[in-house]
Amino acid sequence: MRLDVPSGFATQVVLLEAPSAECLPQSPWLLLGDANVKPIWQSFEMPEPPLAIWAEAGENTKRMEFLVSTLEHWASHNVDRDCTLVVLGGGTLIDVGGLAASLYMRGIQWHAWPTTLLAQIDAAIGGKTAINLDSGKNLAGTFHSPKRVVAAAKFLDYLPDRHQKSGKWEMIKMALIAGDDAWAESLLDRQIPSAADMERALKSKISIVHQDFKEEGARRTLNLGHTLGHAYEAASSYELLHGEAVGLGSLAACLFSESLSTASFPARLINKMAFHLSHLSHLMPPWERCLPYLLRDKKSADGKINYIAPVQGSTPLQREIQPDALESVHAKLLLRIANCEVFK
Repeated sequence: MRLDVPSGFATQVVLLEAPSAECLPQSPWLLLGDANVKPIWQSFEMPEPPLAIWAEAGENTKRMEFLVSTLEHWASHNVDRDCTLVVLGGGTLIDVGGLAASLYMRGIQWHAWPTTLLAQIDAAIGGKTAINLDSGKNLAGTFHSPKRVVAAAKFLDYLPDRHQKSGKWEMIKMALIAGDDAWAESLLDRQIPSAADMERALKSKISIVHQDFKEEGARRTLNLGHTLGHAYEAASSYELLHGEAVGLGSLAACLFSESLSTASFPARLINKMAFHLSHLSHLMPPWERCLPYLLRDKKSADGKINYIAPVQGSTPLQREIQPDALESVHAKLLLRIANCEVFK
């Protein structure tokens, strides 16, 4: 199924049950794929072009060294700008693959074939590409939209349970951005989001990105959960998965909203979120390790952070705050997830 997108939106979005070669580029193409997905790709009898790169995907792949080696590989084999790159994998590989496509020959077309729930909901849509630097996540990148996103549901059958649960937090984030506590709670109750959930989340993100591609206003709301989330992820030495960190950051944002004169989310939802995150309490880094990453957050300016606070029944608020202001929120979060049985 081809998803309806706004006129002028740069990316065609195709939702499939299983991978289909009909959705691959008609012109010469390259492949950058997750080595763990290679057997799955082959099991569906999908083709593999010359010069395919199968990488061990992970945060170590999302580094300058891998980016340069990929570009050098293409250049040494005289790949020209008429080639289209197909990136097959999760969010980290899509981020670095999209960046490579934006840089090679000053930009070649690319298609994203996300193979994780998190990547299908979030990373593949919107044209943000990036690698990590030692100082923090996603600090070097570009805006370069894929020409096509192909999300095949069958890929999700092969995901470990932890990755399924992790990816769902990006969808819950979209429910919080919509101010829809009923949708958020229903997602928490489901093992796997429905096709209708997937379509709604994608359309919501596409609508926001279409309004504000370069993240100068409305698109900043998509950073809900990511300010503290990125800090938690990096400060845990990536023991926390990205979606797990976003879930923790989203709960922290809900706790922050409780301190404002706004319509905060009901205690039932907050407690349920804490319950579903409680198994991560042993991976939570102390505040002292998180603060340096907040100080280097790419959304900061003049020593302040643009922080997104969700509001029940409305769009999120944007607040310019000092990083230190989140210390008390961090403390509340630790208390909630460590003692969630008390709050159930």
